[in-house]
Amino acid sequence: MRLLSVTLTRPFLARPSPSLSPRCFSTLIPHRPTLALPTRMPIGAGFSPPASVADVVVPSNAVSSHPALAGLQLRFGPRNTMVRATRLVQKRRHGYLTRLRTKNGRKILARRRAKGRKELSA
Repeated sequence: MRLLSVTLTRPFLARPSPSLSPRCFSTLIPHRPTLALPTRMPIGAGFSPPASVADVVVPSNAVSSHPALAGLQLRFGPRNTMVRATRLVQKRRHGYLTRLRTKNGRKILARRRAKGRKELSA
């Protein structure tokens, strides 16, 4: 799929278009959102803040409707951090086979064997 898109776009990118002028600035998107430079306002003009600062910096539909994130479901709400872990999660994180897979895990098992532990892991 990637090869197909490269072959389709390469001829377009290879030839310069006569209607487009060469650009002197980068087309990369900055990491941080930037605001436009302040303009001079008349003395009598009042300041009216926007409804929400978040609407100015990042539009509400910018993140979730992007085509690259179509298969990804983003959740920004609070997480439930007070739920107790299950025995299955405990086995996955601290189990014998998990300890065998990593170098530090094997060190833990060796220390517990040397100490004479009946249970080497969870």
